[in-house]
Amino acid sequence: MGGNSRVQGYRPIIMAYQLEIVDLTNLPPADSILSPQEQTYFKTLRFPKRRTEWLGGRFALKQAVERVLSVTDLAQIEVLPQASGKPELRVGGKAVLLAHSITHSNGFAVAAVSADEKYLGIDLEKIEHRIAAWARDFFHPDELTENTDEFLTALWTQKEALVKLLGTGLSLRSNEVCCIKGNPQFAGRALEIYNALGAPQITVTTDKWPQGFMFSVAVGK
Repeated sequence: MGGNSRVQGYRPIIMAYQLEIVDLTNLPPADSILSPQEQTYFKTLRFPKRRTEWLGGRFALKQAVERVLSVTDLAQIEVLPQASGKPELRVGGKAVLLAHSITHSNGFAVAAVSADEKYLGIDLEKIEHRIAAWARDFFHPDELTENTDEFLTALWTQKEALVKLLGTGLSLRSNEVCCIKGNPQFAGRALEIYNALGAPQITVTTDKWPQGFMFSVAVGK
């Protein structure tokens, strides 16, 4: 991953994952990379923006899996939606136990895959100004140790990466997942899910990457 500008208060660590980023304005034709089942789902997406983001995320993830497993045909790699909201990864029709996560924001899609980490979540957001009411609604007061645009965007990515690690989709309330000075904290249903996963040790890292964005990775052992 490019760049070394890490958010203050977060420790740089080495994590074993494959990362791919793609430009959403330069994607291959859908039928060249999607399996028949993926193509069927892709055609149900009505809005162009959603179709582009969905295809870009799958393309990024397929490229990451290709590097890890040396699969030459991207259409053999399937990323299919589940009721939980977390996509299921298959290769040649068989489920693959690789931790994986997808995110997209403002023209980019990013995917991460790990054969070494059991749980993985990522999130990318463009650094933008947001009103104070948004911060009060989305974050716990203990999380708001700063109020700069960069800090709030980073904090948002950290929370979203943790939600993706838990594999719950968008079903959790924002105050059930907190990240206070780099330390994840869970409450309510999020805590129940975390404990059901075996209470893994989670580390969150955040980078100012690419330029103008914040990117966070949460991994659990």
